[in-house]
Amino acid sequence: MNIASVCKRMASWLGSLMILLLCLYLGEFISTLMNELLPGSILGMLLLAALLGSGLVRLSWVESGANFLIRWMSLLFVPIGVGAIDHLELLHSSLVALLLCCIVGTVVVMAVAGWMFQWLERY
Repeated sequence: MNIASVCKRMASWLGSLMILLLCLYLGEFISTLMNELLPGSILGMLLLAALLGSGLVRLSWVESGANFLIRWMSLLFVPIGVGAIDHLELLHSSLVALLLCCIVGTVVVMAVAGWMFQWLERY
């Protein structure tokens, strides 16, 4: 690998990450304007999806940064795992409620996805 290819790859990652972070921060800004009605990360993801769908942002522009983040995603979950282990007594006291939420949430998502698929199949 020569210096030029390394610099080109770094520029691709940085440009891609800049687009992703811009969508994230715009989502956070919109979230504060909406009095935190929706999380900023969700709004940022919707904004990115809208930009990709409209063609204003090409997939090739964000693909390298997204692949980089996905490659290291497991490392990003380590602090969450450590925090969960640190609060095991709280998790144990709320175990029934957590399981109920997980089960009900899964059933609702599966039902809505099935209904949406059936509805889309008709058209």
